[in-house]
Amino acid sequence: MKIQDHIWYVTGGASGLGEGTVRHLHAQGGYVAIWDISEDQAEELAKDLNGKSGGEKRAIAARVDIVDEEDVSAAIKKCDEAWSGKVVGGCVNCGGVGMAGKIINGDGEPFDLDTFRTVVEINLIGTFNVSRLTAARIVRDVSKPIAKADENTPDRGVIINTASVAAFEGQTGQVSYSASKGGVVGMTLPIARDLAWFGIRNMTLAPALFSTPMMERLPEKAKKQILKGAEFPPRFGLPTEFAHAVAAIIENPMMNGSTIRLDGATRLGKL
Repeated sequence: MKIQDHIWYVTGGASGLGEGTVRHLHAQGGYVAIWDISEDQAEELAKDLNGKSGGEKRAIAARVDIVDEEDVSAAIKKCDEAWSGKVVGGCVNCGGVGMAGKIINGDGEPFDLDTFRTVVEINLIGTFNVSRLTAARIVRDVSKPIAKADENTPDRGVIINTASVAAFEGQTGQVSYSASKGGVVGMTLPIARDLAWFGIRNMTLAPALFSTPMMERLPEKAKKQILKGAEFPPRFGLPTEFAHAVAAIIENPMMNGSTIRLDGATRLGKL
């Protein structure tokens, strides 16, 4: 599938991996919907990108709570109205949160259940919510009744979700985060199989040590400790490098139903 002239929904699109993805897809001629809980940041990014488009509005911002079905549906409708006639290519789910804490802390107190529930709801249920609504929207663009995909079926769209290497090597205090990202990995193949009938693909990226706002909030001592497990390159990954992986998945129809680690050979230790 080509990036150019297709509509791409990017959750968490106002910063970090999402922003890197938005900028790359826009630079490749895509129409990008910047969905983020931070509306001001999303609007600022859209304004910046549209200023570089020669007068063509190829970026739209919307405040979206990815867990809220009405929010996501309204954002899809906003894109339909702004870009009538354009085909939806898919979505890139980068929106997520991380809240650290051991299942039992040093005082013997159990991890807060509401916090665990919130992390799973945003990272896993929110990802599923956007995925299912995007898939339904892609199918709407098909001009004839859906028949089972065969060798002549075009690549109709792709859903790209973001997990983490914590899904495989969760560190101390990452129980809620690892559980949520493990769920994203776990639903990759079933979603791909569900959508194969329609010619829609599903892939997951599992980044390791990337420079994001979440990572930047860590103390310098913690960052240095984390990088001790890095092989090569021995640094934090860049959002642009994540975005290149997104583009490769979009453009290669054989990438389907799998999870790709972006880790520089890093394997997370206990910490």
